[in-house]
Amino acid sequence: MSDRRVVLKPEKEKSLERRHPWIFSGAVASLPDDVEPGELLPVYSFAGKWLALAYFHAGHSLTGRIISFEDTFKDTFEDTFEDTFEDTFKDAPIERILRRKIEEAAALRVQFIPAHTTGYRLINAEGDGLPGLVVDRYGDILVIQISTQGMERLRPIIIQELLAVFPDIRGIYEKSRGAARLQEGLGEKEGLVWGDAPDEVAILENNLHYTVSLKHGQKTGFFFDQREMRSWVASHAKDRNVLNCFAYSGGFSVAALTGGAHHVDSVDTCPFAAALAEKNVARNNKNGTHAFFQEDVFDFLKTRPLSSYDLIILDPPAFAKKRSDVDNACRGYKQLMRQVMQTAKKGSLLLTCSCSYYIDEALFQTIAGQAACEASRSVSVIGTQSQAADHPFSLSHPEGRYLKSLILYLS
Repeated sequence: MSDRRVVLKPEKEKSLERRHPWIFSGAVASLPDDVEPGELLPVYSFAGKWLALAYFHAGHSLTGRIISFEDTFKDTFEDTFEDTFEDTFKDAPIERILRRKIEEAAALRVQFIPAHTTGYRLINAEGDGLPGLVVDRYGDILVIQISTQGMERLRPIIIQELLAVFPDIRGIYEKSRGAARLQEGLGEKEGLVWGDAPDEVAILENNLHYTVSLKHGQKTGFFFDQREMRSWVASHAKDRNVLNCFAYSGGFSVAALTGGAHHVDSVDTCPFAAALAEKNVARNNKNGTHAFFQEDVFDFLKTRPLSSYDLIILDPPAFAKKRSDVDNACRGYKQLMRQVMQTAKKGSLLLTCSCSYYIDEALFQTIAGQAACEASRSVSVIGTQSQAADHPFSLSHPEGRYLKSLILYLS
């Protein structure tokens, strides 16, 4: 048997037997001395039981990420891993594993993506069994985001399999940027991978029209994870005045106006977002009025009276990108909610969201309660929401649940 394998310490196989997709360095008994960043290796228990196929990054606390728990190809992989890593890439099993996972992800979306919707998340990293890989679909364009060494090494096969599974696409564009990639020792990578992709693409979401900038947009271009909350806003905006904070390209603003809002104010610091939001509003709005304020949201809330708004939306970027950010993030979320609660009128609604994994739902609700107390306000929770169905997370990997929203009634 090849010695290019990973062996876990006694009893450390339990999390893998529960199908948690991560291996931490403290669980590893032995790892090849010359393991390359992102190298695929079979994983065994201390007693010699096959557990999984994973890629590894030695020296990192989160050292391994599982690609497959299936032992279907166990014998093949044991033989293959005696060869070079490049030879392993040429072997059929890894291609079949990736093909199956991509096909399963696509089949899931067919079941749950709403009608008249052409933009959605196609592959959601660990949620679809492909850690380090995100793929979003914008009509006939796929946008990929790779954040780990392991997925970077699998990149040629990923592109090959995406083209095989989706022969109808026009182009593949890559937006592999961000702190996670830098922590992996990878530089930023952005640009056309295959075919053709314009700077801006048009998509539908629940029959609403959005223009998305692939080149200048945040993340892959659009935040599909808030689809259900945009639908909620559309169904509750009729005859209301709405304030959309951290508006970005105006997703919530468009939803509110098409839902019958009298007026929407959008606030964001980004000048590019302002132009895109105005474009999206113009494409969809039939009746209500709209204004965009290119300002810092904290300053806006401090200096503007909020008594004219019936519905206020707080959907900030992640305040806690790592565990050490939690205290500052809690203060930021609380400040935002307190500022709204202090001056918003009686009977108004507040939709407040957090996309920080390290702020879980219980903590976020506690922060909201503290804000209400400091604002001397009676506040009721009338609804909660998590990320949309195209952002699945495994019960074995609760870390994949990052987005949480509270719908609050301000008495």
